[in-house]
Amino acid sequence: MLRYCQNMLTVVMVLMSRLGNFFIHRASHENGKVTFEIGVDTHAPMLVNAFTESLSDVAHLTINYSAADIVLQSTDRSELTVREYMLVDESSYYAHVKHEDDTLAITAGERPARDNLNIRIELEIPTTYHGRLEISSVSGPIEIDNLHKLRSLAITSTSGAISLDDVETSSLSIDSITGTIKGRSLTADDYTINAMSGNVHLMNTRGNYSVRCSAGSLKLDDAHGHGRFEVTSGTAKLCFAEVDGNLSAESSAGSVRLQVPRELDYGFNLETSIGSLKTPDNAHYSNNERNYQTGAIGDPSDLMISMMTVVGSLALETR
Repeated sequence: MLRYCQNMLTVVMVLMSRLGNFFIHRASHENGKVTFEIGVDTHAPMLVNAFTESLSDVAHLTINYSAADIVLQSTDRSELTVREYMLVDESSYYAHVKHEDDTLAITAGERPARDNLNIRIELEIPTTYHGRLEISSVSGPIEIDNLHKLRSLAITSTSGAISLDDVETSSLSIDSITGTIKGRSLTADDYTINAMSGNVHLMNTRGNYSVRCSAGSLKLDDAHGHGRFEVTSGTAKLCFAEVDGNLSAESSAGSVRLQVPRELDYGFNLETSIGSLKTPDNAHYSNNERNYQTGAIGDPSDLMISMMTVVGSLALETR
């Protein structure tokens, strides 16, 4: 009987090893019996797959990965490195790789009905890669750090937070249905950000912005550049350290606060149906009505700042 139990325990341990990190707790009792408690640490997936790919002839890198955490960062190595972490070591779940013409596509493997695999994929992208990067995710957070001189970066997410830090690209496009978007130290010639449900917070960013939030707040800190900002339902607070072109901020239902450098010369146009208007003390008005104000700050300039809301207050301030 003892040998049978030992053999069964060995079999169980082998099976549990396929589930990733596990624990076995042995307990002795006063009656002489020994019991074992076996479980899986669902918070610590193990490395189950790793591979490298050359990007020497790749101009378009696509990552289509679902139900997982996605992490991208740079590497000084010459090849792309991919690591997959899961609670279950099953080869059918591994990512598939397809190389066609100048495109390298990495696609998630099979996904079982169970939803507790705690999958994580890490990709290290060579600093020498300057092509297009496209990421698509159904669910799970996306983290991108320290990628420079990309031709374009496009992110599509159905559900999950998106975080970018120290990224430089000619074109940045983000489409998110549900989840927060955070960006720090970003540089792009053009931003196109569409957030259906979730807050957007950009810090120390530079470029031409086109940002739309359907349901959620929008916040910019230490921004540089120009652009257009739209919020359907939520507040917007936009703080610019440098303005090099026209600014437009609109909200259907929510207040908008815009701060620009004190030394900036510009014309302004503020309009609200229900709410208050606030402009700098040194404003010169061509129209100064309760719900509609136009005028200029400083010397004559072609630069224009427009702010509009249906329901909510508007505040144009200097910093």
